[in-house]
Amino acid sequence: MSGSYQFGQSKDLSGVYSEIATAIDAVASGARGIVTYPFTAAWGPVNELQDVYNQADFASVYAAKEEGFTAKKVHDLAFLGLPSLVLGYRLASVTAAAATIVLADGWELETKYPTELPFVAKVTDALTGGKAIEVTLNGTQVMKVSGATPDALAMAIDVSDYLRVKTKGAALPENVAGVSAIGGNNGENVTAVEYAAYRETIEADGRAKAIALDSYADPAEVAATVAWLKRVREEGLYISFVNGGPHAWDADLDAANTVSKDYNYRAIVNVGNGVDGYSAGEMAIFIAARVASVALNRQLTDEVIPFQQVNKKLTQSKRITAKRAGTLIFVQKGDLVEIDEAVNTFTTVTDPEKQRIEFGKIRVSNTIDQVLTDTEAFGGQYKKNRSNTENARETYAALIEQDYFGSLIGQDVLQPGATYRPDADYHGTDAAYKAKADEAFFTAAFKVVDGMEKVYQKMNISF
Repeated sequence: MSGSYQFGQSKDLSGVYSEIATAIDAVASGARGIVTYPFTAAWGPVNELQDVYNQADFASVYAAKEEGFTAKKVHDLAFLGLPSLVLGYRLASVTAAAATIVLADGWELETKYPTELPFVAKVTDALTGGKAIEVTLNGTQVMKVSGATPDALAMAIDVSDYLRVKTKGAALPENVAGVSAIGGNNGENVTAVEYAAYRETIEADGRAKAIALDSYADPAEVAATVAWLKRVREEGLYISFVNGGPHAWDADLDAANTVSKDYNYRAIVNVGNGVDGYSAGEMAIFIAARVASVALNRQLTDEVIPFQQVNKKLTQSKRITAKRAGTLIFVQKGDLVEIDEAVNTFTTVTDPEKQRIEFGKIRVSNTIDQVLTDTEAFGGQYKKNRSNTENARETYAALIEQDYFGSLIGQDVLQPGATYRPDADYHGTDAAYKAKADEAFFTAAFKVVDGMEKVYQKMNISF
């Protein structure tokens, strides 16, 4: 730890240092890669966030291989982007309902989650006495429990992954060859109400670095997400939105470019074409994971992606036009598919005091967002001190500059010379403004390291 500090500040400064250490580790390890998606599904908890770390768990939690639900698109595409964590959210309307299985002797069971999956229950004599209940799905056993008494059987059912006891019979249920679950509803007829609740949940959770919707097809929903994005970023949730469009964009890239120009916002990435039969809108799911998870000292430009063929090859002039419009596209390089230019939709400077044209690169934008997120978190930890003195401000500023900025410089995220100081406009003998007793102002100056995307050569040839 660098700098000096007043007696009694050790605990608070240690807390700030711990925050910094955590942030540096996240930058180095790629652990910042948290992405979120809403989707419909045939199974799983409804209208709540679930932390999912891998594709197999996602398939299990949401029965994501079932056709006809947008969870399948997330299952197939998101994890190819190598996120460290997917915040899954199964959308379900008020029509969602658990399915019911009625057994003899007063037993009524219901599925753990709202569903229309064709579960079938079979009751047999247990080898150890009592009764066993076996549940199959499409002919495959997914659950088997047993109990010697009604209470024991009910307890076993209630801790299973698939069923809960709605009504317990006075005696054990009678043997039966198979009873189908009935009356369930997936609740997939979602509306703006469910999407709004999802966004509110993401906002309150505060961890996601990128978001993509399960469908680009509802312009009102996309517009609502864009409006939400701009508001929450103003309030300190530095999240990016990745969007796309229909299959028609493969043949009409101008339509995608028009959308990109209309956005002109560095936290929005617009995908302009598709690959392997996926539309641009579907590929936004993959790109959102890459935007969230790419290390700050790496770039997505020219990155080879795990797909085989672009839907339609693009000419050089169309690639140039797309870049200038702020549209992210995929290109074919032999047998490989690559991200062409890792751009967001920011292409026109509208506020020269706050914007630079370099903000239109995903690497630059990600770095700015991460520095803002981290330094605001450090400040939130530090202000617990409640001792607003010159010495405390100098100590805190030195800690940020040397430990946090210094580490980012060492990792080629920031260029040498980054500074973090108490703001002389508010503090010191020559201050232009008078800070209140409970206010502390700081000013940072740093330059982001960009990638080597253009290489120019001069050839001097002799004979």
